[in-house]
Parts: sequence; structure tokens; C-alpha cells
Amino acid sequence: MENIKYLLWNNKGGVGKTFLTYMLSVEYAIKNPAEDVVVIDACPQSNVSEMLLGGNGIGEENLEKFRSNNMTIAGYIKDRYERSRSSKIGTETNYFSLVHTYNKHMPENLYLLPGDVDLDICSTIINYLGTAPERGAWKKSRWLLCDLIESFESRKGTNGRKQVFFIDCNPSFSNYTEMAVLAANRILVPCTADAASIRGIRNLFKLIYGVPYGPQELNDEVFLMFSTNARDAGLSLPLVHRFVQNKSRSNLADAAQAFKSHVQEIEELARHMKTQHPHLFTQDLFTQDLFTQGNGGEVLNVKDGNTLATIINHVGQPLTTLQQKKYRIYEQDTQANNSQIAPLVKDIMIVLNTL
Repeated sequence: MENIKYLLWNNKGGVGKTFLTYMLSVEYAIKNPAEDVVVIDACPQSNVSEMLLGGNGIGEENLEKFRSNNMTIAGYIKDRYERSRSSKIGTETNYFSLVHTYNKHMPENLYLLPGDVDLDICSTIINYLGTAPERGAWKKSRWLLCDLIESFESRKGTNGRKQVFFIDCNPSFSNYTEMAVLAANRILVPCTADAASIRGIRNLFKLIYGVPYGPQELNDEVFLMFSTNARDAGLSLPLVHRFVQNKSRSNLADAAQAFKSHVQEIEELARHMKTQHPHLFTQDLFTQDLFTQGNGGEVLNVKDGNTLATIINHVGQPLTTLQQKKYRIYEQDTQANNSQIAPLVKDIMIVLNTL
């Protein structure tokens, strides 16, 4: 059976996808110690790498060591360009690191392919490889991340352990985002209750699948390039698995009318796309017994992390190990309360139960 590879993406920044990637991957690894969990950081900002490697300060230092040694996702692309442009270089598995080695707060079955700010520079390399005058050049250029993952799967697969991947990437649809899309087989769509996030979801369907939300949206050629190239190369695309509304209100009844209106619009968008294009979704999406939050069923809610996100960013430890106490962050005491921790843990566990 093929390993599950989740892409967390929305064509809109600020929807909490990196924090969600962190929480889901870490808590999944804790909950499933018999499986190997791998985080792929395909975002130039590399925030999920810094959190996993120890948080602000030590996490940044550890990540800089990986960058200096060229042992990041960008490092591999550069090495591949210099050493073997059309085939694997044979050391792909070396680019993955066991997170617990660098951060003792982390579970021992969690691996990381570190991010790198040089990914934006590598986009030039990917574009060059993709336009080379040789057959299958576009596919080869977008298959670099798949080569890395396949090598990890081949090495670790001999122990019989299931492997689950979580891929974080930035909101732009760059060529390295295209690599991430092709490496995944499921998509988790983080979103927030605002108009820009909703436009980002619509763009997701246009950019990845070449599918507009409605007849009023033109099938502009720019939106069809990726899906056309992928189809021509005989590549399969990941299926949408869940919509996860981040930063939700704990009490929707008390929310502003604009917020409630956007929540409803996201649910309607999800239902519409599932009805019109069911082949783009995993089969169990909208199975009613999975949804217990009373919001209509189409979108899972995750409470706004607020202070907890700040603490986790700084200390780099799992959500479920946070205690009700003060944490020292940038020379100031920041209080974590059970009234914040418990609802967020509950929401994350509901999402985990749908994976």
C-alpha cells in the first residue's frame, strides 16, 4: 500500500498552515510510535524546521548547521544540479534527519527534510532543468522531491514500518510548490474565515487541477499550465482530503456576522466542489460521523492558538506536553492556561482522527 503523503497548502498566506503542519506531524508521531513520520519543509521561511529543531534560538542554530552543510531540500537541488541532473545522486537519504537527535522534546520516530531560504534561488535551477532540450525535462525537474522521498521510503521500508509524510510549503504556486504537489497524494487545506482565504481555496482548484469554481471564473491559460503539464507527463495529482479552518472562534454564536458569513461560504465552497468534481476528493470526505463539532460537517475547526503558538514557536515542544505555567519568552513571562491548551488539543485530535 502506498504511504500517505499530506500536502498542507492554500494559495493564501497567514492561514496557519505551518503551525498546523507542526502540530499534526508531532502529535501524529506521538500517537503512532510504530510508524515513521516525516516532515518535508518546502517553504523558504523554514519555520516548521526551526520549531522542530528546538524553537527560536537553538532551532535557528541547528537549522543553520544544516544549511552550512548543504543538507537541506535546497542543498539537494543544488547538489543534483551540479552532480547528476537527470538521475539520483545516491545519497538522497542523507538529507533526512532524526529530529529527536537535535530536540529531545520530540518523539523518536519523527524525521525532517529541513527547509532553506535558498529554495527561491533554486527555482531558477528547477526552471532551467524543466526547459532543457530533452524529452521529459519538465517531469524530471518537478520530480526532484519525489526522488528524495522514494529514496527514504526504500531505505526505511525494509523495517516494515508504515511511513506518513507531512509537506509544508509557502502560499505561492512556484515551481518548488509544484514539486511538493506532485510528491503528495492527499491535500489538507488550511483556511481562515476571510475573503482572501476563500479566494486562495478557489485558486487551489484552478492552479492544481485547472478547475474553476464557477462559469464566471475564466479558464485562463496561466491556471492550466501545471495541470496540463502534469497530465501530459502522465502524473497523478493528490486528492483533497480535508478543509481545516484555523483560528476559529470557540463560540460561533458570539462571532461577528462577517465571520459567520465567511464560515458559511467556505462550507458551501467545499460542498460545491465535492459535488461537481468528486474525483478530486478522497472518498471519505464529508462522512458525517467524523464531524462532531456542530458546524455543518464540511469543515473541521481548529481553535486559534494565540499565546500557545508563541510559546511553541519559542520552546519547540509538543502541544500535548505544554503545562499550565509561565514560559520565559524573550525575557518576558508568558502564561499558558489549561483553558487554552485543552480546547486546542481536542480540536487537533479530531483532525488527527480523520487522517
